[in-house]
Amino acid sequence: MGEPLKLGSRVPLKVDDIAAGGEAVGRVDNFVIFVPQGAPGDELEVEVIELRKNYGRAHISKIIKPSIRRVQPPCPVYHQCGGCQLQHIDYDAQLFYKTKIVKDSIQHLTDLGTIKVHPCRRLDDPWNYRNKVQAVVAAKPYLHPKDTEKGRISHVVGLYAQGTHRVIKIDECLIQDTLNNKILQASREAMERLQWPVYNEKDGSGLVRYLVTRASYSTREALLVVVAAQPRLPQVQEFLNHVKRRVPQLKGVLLNLNPHQTNVVLGNRTQVLWGKDHLIEDLLGLKFQISPTSFFQVNTRGLLMMYDVLEHYCDLRGKDTAVDLYCGVGSLSLLMAKRAKRVLGVDISLDAIEDAVVNSDLNGFKNTDFLAGASEKVLPQLYRQGQRFQLALLDPPRKGCDGEVLQVLARMRIPRVVYVSCNPSSLARDLEILTGLGYQVHEIQPLDMFPQTYHVECVARLSLVGDGKSR
Repeated sequence: MGEPLKLGSRVPLKVDDIAAGGEAVGRVDNFVIFVPQGAPGDELEVEVIELRKNYGRAHISKIIKPSIRRVQPPCPVYHQCGGCQLQHIDYDAQLFYKTKIVKDSIQHLTDLGTIKVHPCRRLDDPWNYRNKVQAVVAAKPYLHPKDTEKGRISHVVGLYAQGTHRVIKIDECLIQDTLNNKILQASREAMERLQWPVYNEKDGSGLVRYLVTRASYSTREALLVVVAAQPRLPQVQEFLNHVKRRVPQLKGVLLNLNPHQTNVVLGNRTQVLWGKDHLIEDLLGLKFQISPTSFFQVNTRGLLMMYDVLEHYCDLRGKDTAVDLYCGVGSLSLLMAKRAKRVLGVDISLDAIEDAVVNSDLNGFKNTDFLAGASEKVLPQLYRQGQRFQLALLDPPRKGCDGEVLQVLARMRIPRVVYVSCNPSSLARDLEILTGLGYQVHEIQPLDMFPQTYHVECVARLSLVGDGKSR
C-alpha cells in the first residue's frame, strides 16, 4: 500500500478502460482514477485534481509509454476544445470500447443476464459528418468580449471550451460538414470587414451572438442563421454579397433575434434576409423539409445506417399499425409508413409535429397521423380509446422513457417494441423495466453516430413473451 493520495499528488497510472463519459480509467492501489484523454494501455504520470470517497480525477502530466491504440489527434485545438473526447484513440478501438460500454451498462446496471450486443457499427467515414453547427461569435480567441482592446474588432468564430464560456477559435472543425466550415469562415471575414459589434454576455451590449449553419447531405445546399441581440444588421447587403460569393451552395440567410441574457442560443423570432428558409434532405426516397431551427438527426449518414437496422428490427408487414413515441419531425415515422398500414407519431413539441405533418404531406403519405403531447399522457388516452398497435417505436431523450409509457405499453400488449437510445444507462434501466412487464430483449445494435466522441446510439429489439403475434 503506497502513500495516501492527496490533491496535487503525481502518481504513475496504467489505463485499462474507457468510462461511459469518454474518460480513461485506471487504478492506484485499487482506487479508481478517471483521466481525460487517456487511452487504454497508456502508462502515465498523472496529477490528482479531485478526490472523492470512491474515486478521483487526474490530469495527464506525462505519457511514460503510449498505448498502441493512441494516435495523434488531427485537430489542432483538440486538447482545448472538449467537443471531441476520443480523437486520440484509433477508430477501431473507439468502436470496441463503445460496444463494451453498452455491454457494461447491461451487466452492471441490471439483472438481465446475458443480452446479445452486436459490435458497434462503424460510420463509413468518421469525419465531417455533422450537418449542423452552432458557433459562438467573440472578439478574440480565449477571451470574453469585455477583454478586447479598444479600436478595431478582430472577430473570432468558435466553440466554448468544455464547461466554460471561454471561446476556442476554430478555423475548421473536423467533424463538421465541410460546407458548414466554409460558411463560418466566410461569415467571419464579412463581420470583420463590416466591424459588426460582438455581443457582450455580461451587460447585454453589442450585436452578433452566434452563427448557426445547416447543410443538406443529399443536395449539398446550406443555410445560415445569424443570431443577434438587435433586429437590424448594419450593411446587411454587403454581408450577404460576401457570403453568397464565397459559398455558392448557400441558399438562404436568416436573422434570429435573441435579445435576452441567456445561455439559450436561439430566440423566438426568425426572419429571412435572403433566399430560402428551409432545406430538402432526400433519404432512401423520403424527402424531409428541414429548417435551421428544427430538430433533425445531425449525422445524416448515420441516420441512413440506423434506417438499415430499423427496417430489419421493425419487420413491418402491410397490415401492421405502429406508434412512434418521441417522433420528432417524423424521420423514423415515415420510414415505417412505407411498410405499415398506419403510423401514429407523438411528440411533446408542437413545432416538431407541425414539421412531421409537412414531411408526411411532402411524401404523399395518407397513412400517417401525428399528435402533439407528452407520450406519458397521450399513450394512456390512446389505450382508453381502444387503439391497438403491433409495434411501438421508442426514441426518447437521454433520460429515457417516462415510467408510465412503459407500463401502458405492457397493458396495451403491444407485441413488438423497438427502442432507439442515445444513453446506454437509461436504456439498460428501461429494458429491465420492460422485461419485468413481460417483454424479452432479443438483441441490441450499437451505432457509431458520433465518431471521435463518447456518444453511442443503440437500437434494441424486444417482443412480448408468449404473444403469438411476436416475430
